Amino acid sequence: MADRLQESAPLDELDLSLVHTLQIDPRAPWSRIGRALDLDPVTVARRWSRLTEAGVAWVTAQPGRAQVSQSCLAFVEVDCQAGHTLDVANTLARWPHVLTVEHTSGGRDLLLTVSTPTISTLSGYLLERLGVLPGIRATRTQLGTHVFTHAADWRLRSLDPRQRARITAERPTRSPSTPQTLTERDRLLIVRLGADGRTTLTDLAQELGVGITTVRKRLRLLTANEDLELRCEVAQPLCGWPISTQIWAKAEIEDRDALNRLLAAVPEIRACIGLAGGTANLLISVWLRSLPDIRGLEARLTSALPHLKVLDQAVSLSFVKRMGRILDPAGRSTSTVPIDIWSAPS
Repeated sequence: MADRLQESAPLDELDLSLVHTLQIDPRAPWSRIGRALDLDPVTVARRWSRLTEAGVAWVTAQPGRAQVSQSCLAFVEVDCQAGHTLDVANTLARWPHVLTVEHTSGGRDLLLTVSTPTISTLSGYLLERLGVLPGIRATRTQLGTHVFTHAADWRLRSLDPRQRARITAERPTRSPSTPQTLTERDRLLIVRLGADGRTTLTDLAQELGVGITTVRKRLRLLTANEDLELRCEVAQPLCGWPISTQIWAKAEIEDRDALNRLLAAVPEIRACIGLAGGTANLLISVWLRSLPDIRGLEARLTSALPHLKVLDQAVSLSFVKRMGRILDPAGRSTSTVPIDIWSAPS
């Protein structure tokens, strides 16, 4: 019990710095991470092993922007019958095409992030599976049209400028090449990295039945083409940013410079997604250090983007699932549900 309580303690400064480093370069070798943090590589490797074993931090993979644009991304609000919300959330968390399950405040019980191969597949999914699930009273759906900024781009801000420069300088640069159609092996590679984004090339090669050079080349191409997005995640309640809020807004999103000003003015924004199918055309996800910080958030958003109008807002009371990871009440990862957005929901 004492060990379990210790696992629920906030992360210390070194742990946060290690996570921040892996947010910048999720597959960086321990030697490079050690140089950035002025630590022995063995020390940082042991630290990371402790964090992952406790479910406090993890490196995962997901389909990148290029794949999201070719599939159907949806945000589904779910109203549940009284007393059924937890059962519904736990059931949906096991469904592979439901990437994230949030229990929220406001005008919905649950907010789901769903991805399917096509719009017609989504329709069948909502009508034939979600719509008949016991305990669900009503659903409302909006489609994601464009990823303006991705949660994988968000940082903890735990490194000093010198440390950031060290890890960034040695990070391989992305050189986009000609878009390619994913092979079945590519898809298996992305799904496999979802379970552990730092799986070694040797292990990946053995599991996929190819050579290490082939795996290295495909990883490089998939990342460069934004077909694959690697990200380092952390238990939100333990990292100093425990409050997550979702904001539905309407703005002139064609003005990319204005959106860039918004993202620069409110660095707490983790993701900004264009929407279709409702009054709002933006869904903005923000992490904050405390609940009172919400008070000034709307003013900061509209100051940076004067034509932006906030239509609705919801605080995430808890994440049952976040991008393929089942979470416990402390936000720790307990298991993985593979993200396979290309398959037809069974």
